[in-house]
Amino acid sequence: MEPLNVLSGFGAMRSGMGCERLEGRGFAAALAICIAQGLIPATAAPIAQPLDGLEEMLQLPTAVAPVLGQVMPAHPCESLLTTRLSNDAMVRDASIEPGKGSASEWCRVTIEIRSPPAPDIVTVWLVLPIDHWNGRFLGLGGGGWVSGFPAALDAGAALGFATAITNAGLSVDHEEPGRLVRPDGSLLDIDGGLNWTVLENFAYRSVHEMTVVGKAVTRVFYGLAPRYAYFSGCSTGGRQGQSEVQRYPQDYDGVLSGAPAINWAHFAAAQFWPVAVVSELHAVSQCKFNVAHQAAVAACDGDDGVRDGLVSEVGSCHFDAKALVGMGTDCGVIDAQDAEVINRIWDGPRRTDGSRLWNGIDRAALIHSPSSPTHWAEPFFDGKAPDADGLSMAAFEILFDQMVERYAAIMDTANPDLRTFAEHGGKTILWHGVADDTIPAAGTLHYVESIRRTMGQGKTDVFLRLYLAPGVRHCMGGDGPQPVGLLEPLMEWVERGRAPATVRSENRDPAGNVARTRPLCPYPERARYQGRGSLRDAANFRCRR
Repeated sequence: MEPLNVLSGFGAMRSGMGCERLEGRGFAAALAICIAQGLIPATAAPIAQPLDGLEEMLQLPTAVAPVLGQVMPAHPCESLLTTRLSNDAMVRDASIEPGKGSASEWCRVTIEIRSPPAPDIVTVWLVLPIDHWNGRFLGLGGGGWVSGFPAALDAGAALGFATAITNAGLSVDHEEPGRLVRPDGSLLDIDGGLNWTVLENFAYRSVHEMTVVGKAVTRVFYGLAPRYAYFSGCSTGGRQGQSEVQRYPQDYDGVLSGAPAINWAHFAAAQFWPVAVVSELHAVSQCKFNVAHQAAVAACDGDDGVRDGLVSEVGSCHFDAKALVGMGTDCGVIDAQDAEVINRIWDGPRRTDGSRLWNGIDRAALIHSPSSPTHWAEPFFDGKAPDADGLSMAAFEILFDQMVERYAAIMDTANPDLRTFAEHGGKTILWHGVADDTIPAAGTLHYVESIRRTMGQGKTDVFLRLYLAPGVRHCMGGDGPQPVGLLEPLMEWVERGRAPATVRSENRDPAGNVARTRPLCPYPERARYQGRGSLRDAANFRCRR
């Protein structure tokens, strides 16, 4: 199979290519692109095109001041080849490369880590600025089954960070780390069953090992340790960050997690629910899902006191699709069966006794026509996905329980007891788009609420902030103002003790000009219009409960 360049999604997004155009290249690899980079069809934005690029996905600042007097290396780049890390880790390559932006050059390091007794190798890539190190270490996450994006290395290093990513042991072309080879196949062992060591590496172990060896090599190269360490990621990257907070609380001083896939086993199983509903009841065309989404947003738009085309709160819209019965669309009239399917998908997975299993798709988010599970999730089923024709709603209940029982202990990252991280002085910011159509924002909201119940609201507020972004889809895109540079307020919090209050979000027009600004408020507050002035100006909004 020809390798797939995971960075090609950025060009695809700019040219308007959708996920359906990528599926022929292998759905698992396409899923990594689409989840991480927002390549999912959406309704037209009334104000601006979605932001794109790794800087937006990773919420990197525009500039970073150094925190240490020394910014130059203490040793030559090539000397790192003799660095002894451990019996299981070694520096495979270290070479000087031309820098980008204001950087003249940097040292790119490749580190290999073995996971005995299995023969699997986790690769870590580390980029070390030569003449403008800012004194900080930055770990960056990935999306979908991609554990880290190679282009992010350059973005971080250009800002002066010693920057690291990992492939988590998945199959990657070592000559060109941007090329991912069959992520589904690389999760299977030689007998076709799930490779549990690789899955554990992907779930949590590899980022920790990346951090340990990355900091060690950074310390050797510059002759002193990084003053601060940060992690940033969205989707899988958001989950990776919270995994560090929970499992390895001393790795990072600050962790930024966007749209985190923290309940991976649960929401991965829940993605079969629309397939089961359609399989048992009735197929519905995408254009009818589009009409239902638009109608729900229009109906609930004013619930926050202003009509701006956005639903502001997770789970606040309760529009009933039955109100659409008889409405004509470009793909036919919406009938009672269509409405029942839409309502059941919105409502989410339930057991046959009516009790809830997981979150549905928020009415602020767009439903996508369910695809057969034979196209995806094969790694979860030892290479054999379940039969879509037999996936009734009753059968789904069994499937859901099986997936959660088998994978939750490894893949789920929702431990609410973060006392060790808090006592270490760590800070974390989470954010999630209210209109996320891939990972429901309700999961992140429930996670934060569980932390507050476990630790108390006062203690939680000392180290954690959650921002919900109305109208924003998965990691970026959508009609709503996009969060901007959230790593910067996290750094202010860690380094200067200035806890963030409101943070900035904005839409830009096709020419790149700011067209709308809106404050993002720390949960449970939300932005309220003050009744005067432009709806496109953040100055006319205040954060209130």
